[in-house]
Amino acid sequence: MTDIDASDWLGLQPTHNPMRWYLPVTPKVSVRSKFLFGGAGLGAATAALEATTGRPVVWATAQYLSYAQVGSVMDLDVTVSVSGRRTTQARVIGHVGDDEIITVIAALGQRDLDLTEEWPSMPAALPPDQCREREHHYGAESLGQHLDQRWATAPAEQHIGGPTGHGRGTVCVWARPPSGVGPSATTLAILGDWVPMGIGTLAGRPISSNSLDNTLRILNVLPSDWYLLEIEPAGISNGFGHGQLRIWGDDGTLHAIASQSVLVRSRK
Repeated sequence: MTDIDASDWLGLQPTHNPMRWYLPVTPKVSVRSKFLFGGAGLGAATAALEATTGRPVVWATAQYLSYAQVGSVMDLDVTVSVSGRRTTQARVIGHVGDDEIITVIAALGQRDLDLTEEWPSMPAALPPDQCREREHHYGAESLGQHLDQRWATAPAEQHIGGPTGHGRGTVCVWARPPSGVGPSATTLAILGDWVPMGIGTLAGRPISSNSLDNTLRILNVLPSDWYLLEIEPAGISNGFGHGQLRIWGDDGTLHAIASQSVLVRSRK
């Protein structure tokens, strides 16, 4: 099967202006058919940046300012601030009408350096087909329903506590993108938006949360049937939560690192 570009799956569309793109906010890229899923917004922005500049994203950070409701159309305006021989610095403003929804700043480029190293190691986990499915208790369509997710349980001999056996402050989840969606910065941006789920899993009582930001740092964009999300919530204080996650390919290659801060409230 030919890979589907993740930006096409999101529904990102070009315009006659090469610096402007638009994204219809549909239920499949939403949270409970209400508003745009944050990772989809960052994913659309990274795709617009890469297509506009012709360079791959190295890192991108999104600040979430408001909600794009399902049924609306978000315009994405790209501004290239600096374009050097190997690196481009750029930003995207996503807005619905006059309401700014998301601001993304990013660096893009690729340098010739004969040095590749990775220091963390992928945590041990049972294969996805031996892990319990992560169920979604939503009454309406959400982006998460389009991902196959499994609680990535540690092997019995390495079980050291925590909800998936990877330690007190760690939650591991296998995730597989929608059928046919290939590897890209956009795919990684969607997969990197699950720190809030990790925080909610570890919290001492039922909570809900909304992302304030999301930063994605990319090491590799490579094919993988499944991705392991190693989520490390740091804590909750003063009504805000913080954490990070690593995105691993199923061969143990580190693809990206993501970090987020969220607004936390008690679930009614």
